[in-house]
Amino acid sequence: MQFHRLTVADVVAETEDARSFALAIPEPLRGAFRYRAGQHLTFRVDVGGETLMRSYSLSSAPESLGLPVVTVKRVAQGRVSNWFHANVGPGSVLDVSEPTGRFVCDDGAAPLVFCAAGSGITPVLSMIRSALATTARHITLFYANRDAASVIFGQAIARLVADHPERLTVRWHYDDEHGIPDAQTLGQMLRRNADFHLYLCGPAPFMAMIQQAAGEAGVAGGRVHLERFDAAPVVASAAVTATAAMTSCDARVTMKGEQHTVRVEGGQSLLQAMLEAGLDVPYACEEGYCGSCAAKCLDGEVAHAHNDVFSPDELAAGWILACQARPRHDRPLIITYDV
Repeated sequence: MQFHRLTVADVVAETEDARSFALAIPEPLRGAFRYRAGQHLTFRVDVGGETLMRSYSLSSAPESLGLPVVTVKRVAQGRVSNWFHANVGPGSVLDVSEPTGRFVCDDGAAPLVFCAAGSGITPVLSMIRSALATTARHITLFYANRDAASVIFGQAIARLVADHPERLTVRWHYDDEHGIPDAQTLGQMLRRNADFHLYLCGPAPFMAMIQQAAGEAGVAGGRVHLERFDAAPVVASAAVTATAAMTSCDARVTMKGEQHTVRVEGGQSLLQAMLEAGLDVPYACEEGYCGSCAAKCLDGEVAHAHNDVFSPDELAAGWILACQARPRHDRPLIITYDV
């Protein structure tokens, strides 16, 4: 994964625990840092002598023509988020990867429904801004928080509603006033909408509840898109448990037009094998939920130990998470990042 040294141009305190960081992009890197609304950047930082990587979503929209902005919410045990809040200010120089991520709006004209909780609003706000600027689609946002004080981007969202009252509808949910969101209430909201695409971002329990509501409301699986910012507990699948210790194979990997042959030994993920072979492949969380290591398997079969990114249809189309994928058989795999 290639990193570039970028300077922080500005820092804005959104709430007590959330800050936005605007990044200055040198002219030679403008093309490399073009992004789609909903994508994220990966940061490489040194925390206590240990190199850590974390992905943070862009809250800005490319149509604004301003600097790209990521928003970082500080969490109790978040080593990198706390480091950002304690150490990063205007003038700080950070190692940043080029934009990546598949949590982006489809290209159709159907209405859009977004469900976000807490800092899950970050990529969602970017997508809403972009959709309002470039389409005529109607947008519904359900935004859940502990209380009004914890709302990130409250004023920005209110301005968007004021500017687009006929296209943007927002339902504010505060746990201290309304209780914890439940599938029955959300299901009623989803059933009231016409044929739409649903985008979800938030903690694992919130995401599971929305997915349950969508299923009960009859929303087709292909119209549900999600982005996680925390990892669900990792439980290795039976297929991986049975094959990981014994299956080895060669993998032919295409990246940036170049082909490489990598040996995948028993027990290794594809990512581990490619890194050991010296390939500069993208990755971040290594836990199967950020999607930074996504590639496509053109031939052969893999099993995932964990997957919080791809739907069954996407898996059937060959999409894989290199950090979680291990070979099912000893025949060669053909993998490409050029998609």
